[in-house]
Amino acid sequence: MSKPHKPRLLKIIMVTINMIVAVLLIGTYLPAYMAPSFSSFISIFGLFYPLLLFINLAFVLFWLLFRLKLALISLIIILAGYNNLFNNFHYNLFKDHIHNGTTLKVLTYNVQTFGATDDNFSEETKRNKILYFLKNENPHITCLQEYHSKGKTRYEPLKNMKDTLDVGTYYFESYFSPKFNQLSGLVIFSKFGAVDKGKLKFKGSRTFGIYADLLIGGDTVRVYNIHLASIQLEPSDIDFMINGGQEKKGLFTPHTLKIYEKLTDAFLLREQQMAFITRQLDQCHYPVILCGDFNDTPSSYVYNQISKKLDDTFKNKGKGLGQTYAGQLPFLRIDYIFKTGNINTFRYQTYQVDFSDHFPVSTLLTIE
Repeated sequence: MSKPHKPRLLKIIMVTINMIVAVLLIGTYLPAYMAPSFSSFISIFGLFYPLLLFINLAFVLFWLLFRLKLALISLIIILAGYNNLFNNFHYNLFKDHIHNGTTLKVLTYNVQTFGATDDNFSEETKRNKILYFLKNENPHITCLQEYHSKGKTRYEPLKNMKDTLDVGTYYFESYFSPKFNQLSGLVIFSKFGAVDKGKLKFKGSRTFGIYADLLIGGDTVRVYNIHLASIQLEPSDIDFMINGGQEKKGLFTPHTLKIYEKLTDAFLLREQQMAFITRQLDQCHYPVILCGDFNDTPSSYVYNQISKKLDDTFKNKGKGLGQTYAGQLPFLRIDYIFKTGNINTFRYQTYQVDFSDHFPVSTLLTIE
């Protein structure tokens, strides 16, 4: 029997690979509609959407050069997930338009404890760099996650930061009960006065959100600062995911199981936290601005649930993929600013600064 002709064999191999990555891309559409409590395994697929999207786009371009009809394999699958595509990728074709009303700048930033756990930089050095950045940007509302400080007078660093940023109001809540002279938690700084405040927490979880009701332009606006459950990946876990680690025993190892358990535990906890948040939103009668680190991508169940209630400002005025995770895992957008429909977005920006393992995000809003 004669051997297959090399070009034909190559075509068979390429089509087979294309079919596999196309099916995997379909798998990344499911997490948005399937709760982690139903299948936490499916939830993991959403993390790989940007990567699989790029691979399928590469196949489309490849087949356009060599076999035009075969480009439809990936093209149809990509277009079938247009909701996921627009959640992850956006390009604003329209000019910014400032609406009538009160204009305010909102910024959210996971500051990674100002480098308190980073051996390469001192906490003071990173804190000063971040403070300079925030002062220069001068937002009206600043939401920080993983705020950290220490001092003999526990709240003195917070008050000093408030004065440095020239804001009139701040509200801080610790993730857990404060220990000794250290603080670690969520903080909202605001140039507007506050009439109420509160925290989001349920039994068995840390504080994962705070809110402040601010007087803005004669109206009361509720601002949430959210930090949903982290996967708690260690550097060795990330290295294993990117490079296969150093174990050289294949993919199915005790380390793989450890990472899988961390992922699924975090997905399940974030589902509970988001359910708590959506109940809060249903009970709130004020316009809402919701900021924070979701530790989840736009392909996730958590994102899909919150986007039923609020508008993603990235989808209003963002560009490209809007990557906000600055660590080794590429293309991840996990930090967000959402708002209610009666608040208008006319600018959105992600800052490529390397002071943390997250990039800060800001938006300009008008409240009619």
